[in-house]
Amino acid sequence: MKDSSSQQSGYSRRLRVAALVLPALLIAAMLALDYFVIERLFPSGLSHLVTLVIGVAGVLAFSAAIFGQLSALQARDRANTQRLRVVAEELEQKRQQLQAVNAAGLALTSELDRDAVLQRVADEARRVAHAKYAALGVFDEQGVVETFTTTGISEEERALIGHLPRGLGLLGHLQAERKPLRLKDLHAHPASVGFPQNHPPMKSFLGTPIVLRGETLGNLYLTEKIDAAEFTEADAEALETLAAQAAIAIENARLYEQSERMSVEQERHRIRMDLHDGVMQSLYGVGLLLEDVADRVGEEPEYAKTQLGRAVDRLNAAIADLRGYVLGLRPVQASDQPLTESLSLLAEQARSNALIDVELDVSAEAAQRLDRSRREAAYYIAADALGNIARHARARRAEVRLRAEDATVILQITDDGVGFDASAGASGHGLHNMRQRAFAVGGTLDVSSHPGRGSQIRLQLPAESRRE
Repeated sequence: MKDSSSQQSGYSRRLRVAALVLPALLIAAMLALDYFVIERLFPSGLSHLVTLVIGVAGVLAFSAAIFGQLSALQARDRANTQRLRVVAEELEQKRQQLQAVNAAGLALTSELDRDAVLQRVADEARRVAHAKYAALGVFDEQGVVETFTTTGISEEERALIGHLPRGLGLLGHLQAERKPLRLKDLHAHPASVGFPQNHPPMKSFLGTPIVLRGETLGNLYLTEKIDAAEFTEADAEALETLAAQAAIAIENARLYEQSERMSVEQERHRIRMDLHDGVMQSLYGVGLLLEDVADRVGEEPEYAKTQLGRAVDRLNAAIADLRGYVLGLRPVQASDQPLTESLSLLAEQARSNALIDVELDVSAEAAQRLDRSRREAAYYIAADALGNIARHARARRAEVRLRAEDATVILQITDDGVGFDASAGASGHGLHNMRQRAFAVGGTLDVSSHPGRGSQIRLQLPAESRRE
């Protein structure tokens, strides 16, 4: 527009100069012609008439030239104005489409539910390209249409149409070619196979694949351009941009679904481990206590009565823990206490339930250098290890030691029991749970044992910096 204005202003200056200079030149020429030529050729009265006629003719010719130039400039100005108007309208339409695509991309990032993302993509595509109908087909691993999301068609109309598209006709062509397709009349395309019964009439068509890292996730289809006979190149470009954004949004929704499934599975696994290391250990301790009561009830009835009371209390505590799991709550266990207290409680339970002499050596400094998750791992691993000793080792003595060593905290549990062949890769005795707990908090678990020579479990955990 700036160049056009400069051009018009240049023409105006030339016209102004011509309007001033040419008449003066014309008058001078007439005077010279009258003085040097006409007066010599014609009588005095006739020479002035001839001069006047020639002057009038010159003025008319000059005026015609000026008006002709002005008309040409005016016509050129109208043409330029029309071209600029068309360009401005195209730029405005492009700006609106880019703005709509940008808004659509931002809207898609706010959705994580897969069905909601698919519906949002179809809605935004229809809005961006000013289409009456839009659809989004997503394929499964075999390339079969898995879901077909529509917009612009009512639920009643879609129910009348029937089953999902099978990927034939134009839809199959677009899936096979994996290139954008823009048609003024979709029925004229060789791949077109028509529509099923009760399908709304459609003519103009625009489709593009949704591709991510070379994998076609689905296709995006638009039909029936509003207020135009066909979709434009700008529509196609906008749809391709939206399809690229849609691919990322669909993949994010897929990853979110996988993450949710993994979270559920991890929570189930955690509960499984916690039940094994918590409630199951408690129930096993109660079982040992009741076995002791059964052996001594005849000779020591008072002792048996006291032990039965302890067994009832522990059963009630186990029931409370199970109720907490059923309600989806993690029970408040000894793992929530400082290790100086919780490990002492575990040692006392092993002494009273399994009649094992447990020696305890817990460094308060080492206990303080573990965060909650590592403190919990240390507690459950110690509980599982002592439970294994009580069930399988037939040990008389055991040791539980916790100490700090440089930037780590070491938990070591040993016994003088029958041992087992650790080199055989034994997976029982709760070792699998122990190793997973250690790994989950960045620790390592080493098990050493030989038949007839007891066993040792060594847990090494990263420690927090020393507190001043």
